[in-house]
Amino acid sequence: MGEGKRGKPTSEFERLQIFEKLATEYFRMVELFIPGGEPVPLNSTEGERRHWVELLRAALLRKFIVRDEHVSLKLVVRALRLCNYSVDCKVAEGTDEVTHLFTAEMVQDRQALTSGPAQDDGHDLFDDVLYGRLLHGDADRFHRSEWADDYARMSTAAAGRFDAERALRKALEVVRYGLANELLRSPDEPTDDAEPPMANF
Repeated sequence: MGEGKRGKPTSEFERLQIFEKLATEYFRMVELFIPGGEPVPLNSTEGERRHWVELLRAALLRKFIVRDEHVSLKLVVRALRLCNYSVDCKVAEGTDEVTHLFTAEMVQDRQALTSGPAQDDGHDLFDDVLYGRLLHGDADRFHRSEWADDYARMSTAAAGRFDAERALRKALEVVRYGLANELLRSPDEPTDDAEPPMANF
């Protein structure tokens, strides 16, 4: 399935420009909200604050890892390959590195967490929390995410997403390099929504 039409970037080059801004904002947010000091009990006020910061961080990361989002790493990799008109080696090698860092598990977004009522039954566990609690009030997903009241378990679910940050940071580095050195431009042909042949996607 390709990306949705609504709000789609007008070109692959615009996709990279938008990605660069949003990924920069994401990492700035992470930097600003890194918890300081020693570990604290989860049932303390500071523990609760850190828990919510972690949830919001994971929610903001979603747009970069879910395959049909306009700035997903899958589509950013495609855009880098299409816009690397000069076939710059550093851009090409960096793009390949992103595909190795961004694994199939991150794309599928299916984390087998622990046994019990939250076992992965085909539903995305963290998306159930996002759409049932954080972003929307979807009743089915709300009921499937009742386990999220367990802070330790919720942190485990959120942490599974943060593995994608290494790939995200590398993609940002490559896009910044390409833009700064004018190595990227829109391909002549309009892009379609076909799935690109990518080994790790």
